[in-house]
Amino acid sequence: MQVKWVKLKNFRNYNEAVVEFSPRINLISGQNGQGKTNLVEAVMLNALSKSPRTAHDEDLKMQGETHTEAEVCVSRNYGDVTIKCVIDSECGKKFFINSNEVKKVSDIFGSLVAVYFSPNDLKIVSESPAERRDFMDTDISQLSGSYYNLLQRYNKILFQRNRLLKTVHDKTLLADQIDIWNEQLASVAGYIVKTRKNFIEKLKEPAKATMKYMTKEADNLDIIYVGAQGETAEEIKAEILKSLKFNFEKDIELGYTSVGPHRDDIKFALNGKDAKVFASQGQQRSIVLALKLAEIEVFEKEIGEKPILVLDDVFSELDSSRQKKLYDKFEGGQVLMTGTMFRFKPAEDYLALTVKNGVVKSKITQKKVKNS
Repeated sequence: MQVKWVKLKNFRNYNEAVVEFSPRINLISGQNGQGKTNLVEAVMLNALSKSPRTAHDEDLKMQGETHTEAEVCVSRNYGDVTIKCVIDSECGKKFFINSNEVKKVSDIFGSLVAVYFSPNDLKIVSESPAERRDFMDTDISQLSGSYYNLLQRYNKILFQRNRLLKTVHDKTLLADQIDIWNEQLASVAGYIVKTRKNFIEKLKEPAKATMKYMTKEADNLDIIYVGAQGETAEEIKAEILKSLKFNFEKDIELGYTSVGPHRDDIKFALNGKDAKVFASQGQQRSIVLALKLAEIEVFEKEIGEKPILVLDDVFSELDSSRQKKLYDKFEGGQVLMTGTMFRFKPAEDYLALTVKNGVVKSKITQKKVKNS
């Protein structure tokens, strides 16, 4: 899988641009604020249905404009596909596949599959559970539009349950009404948790192997899903339903639902200890890097071809040893890297793209082959 080109109109600081990429290594350089990250953001927007940098679609429009477009052409094993996101002040956000408007956002998932790594991802281990839940949900949604729809449904049910907890003050009346929402919430939650657990099971072995590779067998990594117990979706549903009823009084006091997949977490155990508490900053960075490389492996097995790897200004956060190991692990796929400068250069031909004030210049850099 490769992104062949990106076409932008009124996107961030790009007025109009068409940028072509190499099928292998693309080094996108420029000073801060020139637009290099905006370029890969447009790629990820069409992979994830949202920007990895902002929750507000209006931020993607060029200042003073009411309409923006970001389109990508992706080469797949079965042929080329174009995906376009249009954001308009009057019409809202729409997506198009091969010029046909999609009915649901989830319909775009799977056309462009990418592993995105930015300095923000270094928070996955050290920050709040919300970071780790978002990591899981974003990855799984790329592989399954139906999972994305499940999340949307769950959030709607959760909203209704929380509204009841805040607005109905008669406990007897609340108990009668909330049972319906408990059943619906637990039913959808069972499938969400089961899907997440399956994903973590697929991720943990390649992450463990990569961690050993990076640390020369020194560190052992394990990934544990922290949430409702159960092997099947039905067993998980029963466990969550039980917890909802048990926490009813607590939820009334809090005014929101205190249990469920929206409160679950992932635990990273490094050599048997909680990495969030005991791992050094360097070890935490290695864990996140191992996760990203494991994502590539899982995605490739699921879709039958390598995903695109997007490294957004992350090389400056990694030492030269981790930079090289990251590059060596992604042989044969397309890589889009942004940075102000690159100390480590690929050992093969690559495309160097320079961005200044939303204008992109490109040059193929060929590695000289020494005569024997």
